[in-house]
Order: sequence, then C-alpha cells, then structure tokens
Amino acid sequence: MTAAAEAINANTLLVSIHTANGEVGTIQPIVALAQLAHAAGALMHTDAAQAVGKIPVDMLAWGVDMLSLSGHKLYGPQGVGALIVRHPRRTQLEPLGYGGGQERGWRAGTLNVPGIVGLGAACALSSQLLPEESSSLATLRDEFEAAVLSAIPGAYRNGNPQNRLPNNTSLTIPDIEADALLARLPTLALSTGSACDAGTVEPSPILIAVGLSRKDARATVRVGLGRFNTLQEVILASSLLTLQASRLSQLLA
Repeated sequence: MTAAAEAINANTLLVSIHTANGEVGTIQPIVALAQLAHAAGALMHTDAAQAVGKIPVDMLAWGVDMLSLSGHKLYGPQGVGALIVRHPRRTQLEPLGYGGGQERGWRAGTLNVPGIVGLGAACALSSQLLPEESSSLATLRDEFEAAVLSAIPGAYRNGNPQNRLPNNTSLTIPDIEADALLARLPTLALSTGSACDAGTVEPSPILIAVGLSRKDARATVRVGLGRFNTLQEVILASSLLTLQASRLSQLLA
C-alpha cells in the first residue's frame, strides 16, 4: 500500500490492478486501493479474471468503477469476456473499434450471443459452487504443497501464505531449471509463469518484483488446480514432480 500511496496522485486518471495475482495467488487490497484512487480523483479498475469463481467478488462493495473478467477462467466459453462499468455515463469510455450503434457505440460487429449466454451460465454455476469448491481447491493445493516442500530440501512457496487464491501455488526448487523439469513431466500441465509470458526467455517479472533472484525465478514452477482435479491426481502429480526434481538435481550436481 505504501508504493500505491506514493504512485497515486492528482495526475492519476486511472488505477488498474489484478484482483489477485495469477502466478503467486496474492489477493490485492482492492477496497483500500479504490479509496486511494477516488481520493486522488481517479477511476478504479480491477481485472478479476483470476478471482471470479475462486473467491467472492463484489465490485459494489469494493467500490471499484470497472471490473473485467474472462469466460475461459471460470469454465465458460473461450473468446468471451465482460467489462462491467459501474457508472457508464460518468466513465466516458471510448471504443477501440467503430461501427454500428449497438451497445451504446462502445463496440462494433455482431454480438457473440452463444458466448454471452455461456459466460452467464458459467458465472451462475461458479457462484453456486463457490463456497464448497473454494474450500476443496485449497485442501488439494495444501496437500500438493506439503508433499513437495517436505520432499525437496530448500524448496519454498512464493506469495502471501494466507491472503491468496485457493487454487494455485508457486514453488521454487533451488538449483534446477524449471524448463528442464517441465520437460521431464509431459503428463502434467505445469508452467513457469503466467500464460501471458509464455514463450519468453526472461524469468517471470512477477517473481523478480517479489524479490527472487533471476536464478531462483528460473527454478520456479506454477501449478494451478481446477474443478475436476482429484486428490489422487494431486498425490500422483506431487510424486512425479519430486521424483523428477530429485533426478534433475543429481544430474546437475
């Protein structure tokens, strides 16, 4: 919050931040940030794509002006998302593409009706399942973390240990290359960072920002759990990961 207070001032027009970080899972203090933004006369937007369906999301209670989300993050159709604007007339959005007059002139082209309906259905289902699903995901995540951290000396978790999403974890395994580890785990869908940075050769800027060295950032794997994962899968995944991490460490020793 100190950095935000220093960065937000009378020249700030818009404050935009993820509701929760997609790599390390940390949930941001959205209410406090919205208050800072409004005190400076700025609008507040939060990208809740990672949070919707994982934690309670209430833009009115948070006091944000705009909230965006993505369908595929909550088991809806790919290629559809939403921007929710609290006060459309005051916000004065400008379209990226001009065309017909539908949707108040904010967008052109024919609406993706099946995608919109699918997104609505996915949101309704996620809301219904949220309490049970969030608890279940946190239990599976904790099981995975405990198995890996107890089996690999020196391994550690990144991000806030309490105030975080229930479904993901970021684990650093010292003295290995995460890319090499993932290559040894073809049956597991893991990553070294966010999908937005896939294919880059640089270490995750998120991990660098939270204080990891470039070496440790390159030794970090990101694991995401979902609605259909089971305890058996988590046990198998942790066993495979620890086994291959041990073998890779021996090769590099």
